[in-house]
Amino acid sequence: MAGSISRSRSKVGSGSHPGLRNVALVRNQRLMKPSRMFFSATCATLSAVASLQADQQVIFPPESMPRVDMHTHMDAKDQYDKCVAAMDQWGGTISITLAGLFWVKDNEGNKASPASVRQIPGNDMVHAKEKLNDRILFVPGAFTIPSEGIWWTVDEIKKFKEQGFVGLKLWPHGKILTSKIPKIHEQLDEAGRQGMPLIAFHTGDPGNAEGNSPAFPQYEDDTIEVAAKHPQATFIFAHGLFMLQSNQGMEKLAAIFDKHPNVFVDIAYVHNDRKVADYSVAKAREFYMKYRDRILFGTDVFAAGATAQAFLKERKLLETAEVTDGIHRGPKLEGLNLPPDVLNHLYYWNSARLIPRVREVLEARKFEIGFELGNFKFDRLPPDVTVNKVTFGNLAGDLTGTVNCVTESLVIEIAGKTFQGIDNKNGTWKLPSEQLKGLPAGSHDVKVTAKNSIGLVRTDSTTGELTLTVAR
Repeated sequence: MAGSISRSRSKVGSGSHPGLRNVALVRNQRLMKPSRMFFSATCATLSAVASLQADQQVIFPPESMPRVDMHTHMDAKDQYDKCVAAMDQWGGTISITLAGLFWVKDNEGNKASPASVRQIPGNDMVHAKEKLNDRILFVPGAFTIPSEGIWWTVDEIKKFKEQGFVGLKLWPHGKILTSKIPKIHEQLDEAGRQGMPLIAFHTGDPGNAEGNSPAFPQYEDDTIEVAAKHPQATFIFAHGLFMLQSNQGMEKLAAIFDKHPNVFVDIAYVHNDRKVADYSVAKAREFYMKYRDRILFGTDVFAAGATAQAFLKERKLLETAEVTDGIHRGPKLEGLNLPPDVLNHLYYWNSARLIPRVREVLEARKFEIGFELGNFKFDRLPPDVTVNKVTFGNLAGDLTGTVNCVTESLVIEIAGKTFQGIDNKNGTWKLPSEQLKGLPAGSHDVKVTAKNSIGLVRTDSTTGELTLTVAR
């Protein structure tokens, strides 16, 4: 949806210009984007399945390429069911809804009482898990950041993680988010420790969004400063940080990506907002290819209201060079025609890297994720680490365990001694048997501490349950 300030939307014109690579011109009109009416009951009904199958033949089939929609809005069981049925038509795998557990203000500007806030946990999440195989995942939202800071407490963030939420949504709602606001730092640090990214973080510069001038750079600069002060937290900015829509914006976003490894963007509604007078398909394609590990697929569809055909148009914008207008009927431009390794990142690899539950659901559906794809590694998550129970005789074997991300260090403590473990880069670690030879015979507790590249640390201990018996 809209950013931290009110913004205009564009209507598609029918004119064309032979001198432009872009194949349609848009006459910008001051039209506010409807809040929940992109695809109402007036939308065309689903086309025949045969037609959908014909469309799918020209793009990558879902069997070989799962798709995770990072940015949708649903809040009812019938919408979840409808969404899954649509995903089966257009090739989607998981949809993440940002409609859950909104904290809202009352008329006096105070935090609303729990009785007046719809509580998504419980029946809705159980329904999605048991009836829909977790193909709908949930993110709680905070729609305002008042002067006193974020409404979530550290304990609430921990509870969200326990309940099964996969991230946290922030919407400044007209406020400029700065590091000077009190009571945001503990919450953002806790989000990093819990491995819960700040999803659909809403802020933006209206100048860049309209493709004319950097009118309010402070909005972005202050927000990026917050991300810089919390390197262990992951920030996924909604709508491409309102920079993917123009050449000028992409230049600024490239500089942000280069400097801040914890900043990511989704592409929800981006293609509808492209500024034809300042947008090169070739430059956008180059940008998506270079920054493939920082961009996530999203649609901004409300109430599961888009047709399968509309989703297929959005896919064609990414997967082919076909001229189309995307899911929200924006300007008709050539598709980006991205290669498979780039699409893999946008559609599912990045979300699996940042959200553990996404990875688990995909792997349960028999998609192989792996731990590395080129130079791209799992390094944004807190490293969950375990020690395998083992009993060694005279011929000792390796001490082993599991770890869910690529680590910077693995420190193993046994009988007062410290060892450096080896990360096998495949979800497991080991301590070679040669290093165990100096240990006395008997049972020993084992403690392993894993740290990843951004300094997040997790520990597992064998206290009382797992022991190492060494006999010499």
